[in-house]
Amino acid sequence: MKHLKMLGLAVVAVAALMAFLGAGTASATPTALCKEPTTFGGLPICEPNHIYPAGQRIHAELEVGTSLNIATPAGVVQCTFSTLDANTEQQTEIPLGAIVNVLVFGACHQGEEEVEVITTKNGTLDIEIIDLPFWTHDGTLTLTGTEITMRWKKSGRHCRYDAGHTGILTGGPMATIDWFGTLTKTGGNLLCPEGNANWNGAYTVTTPEPLWISM
Repeated sequence: MKHLKMLGLAVVAVAALMAFLGAGTASATPTALCKEPTTFGGLPICEPNHIYPAGQRIHAELEVGTSLNIATPAGVVQCTFSTLDANTEQQTEIPLGAIVNVLVFGACHQGEEEVEVITTKNGTLDIEIIDLPFWTHDGTLTLTGTEITMRWKKSGRHCRYDAGHTGILTGGPMATIDWFGTLTKTGGNLLCPEGNANWNGAYTVTTPEPLWISM
């Protein structure tokens, strides 16, 4: 009976892929959070009893002893503390969206100058399973409608950025996030130089645990 159920799931998944993809792109593949890295017929399909429900909390923290580096036209800002907390909106979706409740950064400096990095608009975190060039249990992360403001305490510089692609979530017993992407400048005062910023860092997902990205 279990094999028949999984066969039915595979048929549904393949039909969905044919309808949405043709060839298969992450932007048109159903995405879900799974407790096991199960596959069927070569597809990363999550069994019904292993799928995390809608409203699932996602909590990730910057790895201890590392820093989030934000490279701006004015120099590199380093933060030694950061936390992401969000809740998924659906059980399975294209892409799977999660409402960002908390995105905070702390102990941020550029050299000896303290820099305040705050999230002025939380937005949503979109998760999309990586299916090219081959199927995985990992996913891309994109922040939508998220605004980051940076204030340099000594110089008075003030810059505002929109976040976008935010890196890769690698599934596992303790999932990790390689945080990287471009911050697009949207405003600031006269001391804020023209040009976008980039950030990168390493996060550990503490909830849910374990976590794999599946269909």
